[in-house]
Amino acid sequence: MSDRPSLRSSIPIAANGARGKIAGVNRFAQLARLAHALLFVLALEGASGTCASAAPAASAPPPSPSAAASGAAVGDDAAALARLDWLYQRRDDPATFAEAHRLALAAITKAPSSYEVLWRAARETFSETDQPNRSADERSRLGKAAYDLALRAIAANPNRVEGHYWATLGIGRHAETMGVMRALANRIEGKFTGPLERATALDVRYDHGNIPVVWAAYYLELPWPKRDRAKAAAKLRQALEINPASLRARLYQARLALSEDHPAEARALLDGIAAAPVGRYDPPEERAVKKEAAELAATVPRSP
Repeated sequence: MSDRPSLRSSIPIAANGARGKIAGVNRFAQLARLAHALLFVLALEGASGTCASAAPAASAPPPSPSAAASGAAVGDDAAALARLDWLYQRRDDPATFAEAHRLALAAITKAPSSYEVLWRAARETFSETDQPNRSADERSRLGKAAYDLALRAIAANPNRVEGHYWATLGIGRHAETMGVMRALANRIEGKFTGPLERATALDVRYDHGNIPVVWAAYYLELPWPKRDRAKAAAKLRQALEINPASLRARLYQARLALSEDHPAEARALLDGIAAAPVGRYDPPEERAVKKEAAELAATVPRSP
């Protein structure tokens, strides 16, 4: 599976405006046979929105906050956790990679049972999978490591959303290089939907309203007859109610419009993404989506 195109191209639409369809065997690709049913877990690259790309250099570090401000528990290094949060907001800047990795490793060594440390370590490890020049095997290995760290976070505190959310993304990334039979044997579907359902119940607004976007991708690209564009559209509306600035939700709306042969609607959505300013909620995510939208827009003809 390592040679599958990314979610950016998982819904190619004919440039002549012919009725679009979800095609190819890739993340959340069209699956006509039962053996492909679990491949939906591979959509998480798109749903996570952490693909590394060129970004402004990191600015001066923030002041060290108090333990209360960072949410750190007794024994956690509050300054280190706050710094990890700050670096995460700059995760598409290569200058941050080494420091984030070092801080996460040091924090987990110092406090291996801390929920605050474990979920941040899972997030940082997952973010490493989007660094340039990572091989498919490295991405899969890091995805599994992120999943394992997230499971430890869940064990430390099952009633917080972060552990469940990063477990979902981690197992999806891990599954990218799996063959179908191996995915079946490892019960990947339940490892994906279980924590996602729990994250939804705990805090559907988490990560700037991205949880409904993950569900939308799931409903949109399940194999027939399970695919449900109506549910996907509803989840995207929910995401935009939570975060009206969500570019990821609008990108999926554009893909959905193309799949239903509405190129003018898709073009309007893509033009809106291109015109949107960066910095309204998550700059690395916004930059990544704008790049994906530009690539998709290049395949959509403008109306005469």
